[in-house]
Amino acid sequence: MTKTVIVTGANSGLGFETTKQIVAKGSDYQLVMACRNMKKAAVARQKILQTIPDANIICLELDTSSLAKVRAFVVAFRKLNIPLYGLVCNAGVGGKTVHQTQDGFNNIFETNYLGHFLLTQLLVPLMEVKGRIVTVSSERHDALLKGVTWPGVNILAYSGVNPQVDGQSYPFSKLCMILFAYELDQRLRANGQQIAVNSVNPGLMTETGLAKNKSRFTPTVLSQFAGIIGTAKDSGKMITDLITADKFAAGPVRYFDRSSDKPVPSSNLSYDEQVQDELWNFSMEAVGLKGNE
Repeated sequence: MTKTVIVTGANSGLGFETTKQIVAKGSDYQLVMACRNMKKAAVARQKILQTIPDANIICLELDTSSLAKVRAFVVAFRKLNIPLYGLVCNAGVGGKTVHQTQDGFNNIFETNYLGHFLLTQLLVPLMEVKGRIVTVSSERHDALLKGVTWPGVNILAYSGVNPQVDGQSYPFSKLCMILFAYELDQRLRANGQQIAVNSVNPGLMTETGLAKNKSRFTPTVLSQFAGIIGTAKDSGKMITDLITADKFAAGPVRYFDRSSDKPVPSSNLSYDEQVQDELWNFSMEAVGLKGNE
């Protein structure tokens, strides 16, 4: 039976590498490239087909900075009438400058986290019994937030409330991806569901779109960050393993650092069950879910 896997932000960087490596596993896998720019998605798809001619790849439009577009994506996916095996929540934006989305949220918070929260909630009912979910976080969730107290999700979600927190929107959004993974795993298990959930740190990938100013990566700078640097290829393999390898078919949820052989502890804050619950409850209300979708 064909296993269908959705990868968000699949047209470049980590998403592209993950898509390419999963589909290279053979005809057992069908990939859905969920991308904001369909022209770029088509080019990326064609690039994969040049090396893997029989790759089974579909492109569907998805913009996680818009709740309406997330819902439209799920409608389009439902029309394919196929079960979902895997979901890789990868799409994201970086930077320290934020603005308000059409939904009224901090754009980094919504793009990196809240859009994926809604996407996952709508797709879980379509998933196979032993499906798999991977959320992409970052070591920045810990390194840049050491000693920082949780400001409250109401501060994180809306730009302009606290300028200092706005400047930390990226690491906080990546913290949210881990908090979400931990809470999701707990709730799925409580419901008797066997979907495996994990979160990952792909490392500082200097070759991807998140690293806008590549001129700053001089040999000196690279040596300073040697301990946290990752590559799209290696981290793509990590995610591919988590989605495809038999040994990751069951939980509990873990956080992996640039390799599927390297589960590590995430930040102390990420294990705060009260924060996990606060974020979940806020998110359910923010995306308009009442537990009936």
